[in-house]
Amino acid sequence: MSGTASIGADRPARRPATGPSPMRLTLVELRKAADTRAGFRLIVAVAVLTLAVVAARLAFGEARTLGSLAGDAQLPASVLLPVLGVLSVTSEWSQRTALSTFILVPARGRVVAAKILAACLLATGATAVGLATGVAGFAVGGILDRTTGGWDLSGAVVAQLLLVDCVTMLCGTAFGLLLLNSAPAIVTFYALPIAWTLAAGLLPGLDTAAQWLDIGRARVPLAEPGVTGQEWARFVTSCLLWVALPAALGLLRIHRTEIS
Repeated sequence: MSGTASIGADRPARRPATGPSPMRLTLVELRKAADTRAGFRLIVAVAVLTLAVVAARLAFGEARTLGSLAGDAQLPASVLLPVLGVLSVTSEWSQRTALSTFILVPARGRVVAAKILAACLLATGATAVGLATGVAGFAVGGILDRTTGGWDLSGAVVAQLLLVDCVTMLCGTAFGLLLLNSAPAIVTFYALPIAWTLAAGLLPGLDTAAQWLDIGRARVPLAEPGVTGQEWARFVTSCLLWVALPAALGLLRIHRTEIS
């Protein structure tokens, strides 16, 4: 007995499996976002439309400053990227791959965190593409005499544009987490803000509340320098409603949903 006990004592304790690292999980989620036909086409569409918006701005108008043109170049990303955020979550449930994902990584919160980080990285890439396209377009516009201002683009505005793109992407991701179904999540993501804006326009009593709860209105000042404290407060409040709340409810649902 003593010999057996000593042999068992000499064996090193088996370390629990830690699973893939957060960076590896994030890279997997990035690959998933581009691997599907819908995801790849959305990424290509954002790039093409960004170029088209800058070209149209120079062809049919005049860019006052580089900042205004760079802001216009972010429009395709703000409209289409949230759909990619929705699909990054719902595709696993519609294609029934969630079971294999959570078998490999039982900690569902780690998977959700990787999806959120991947969404932010995709938004960062879209912002960089928009800024690069804006710079190139402004240079071409100067040669063609289609610009009226200077190369004014502060670092604060760049950071604000990046923040808006990340928040917009995370908003789509949050609705995907909440509904876990592509079509309802996409329709709800676009329909609810539009309905809220229409209601605020038709009912004057809602206008003050809309300034704080309409994320579309709250993010407009961030395209320009000199954002006031009240404007930041409105933006943060609207983000709590449209991003944090559905994301928290969606995370709770994912933890409680039985995967089959």
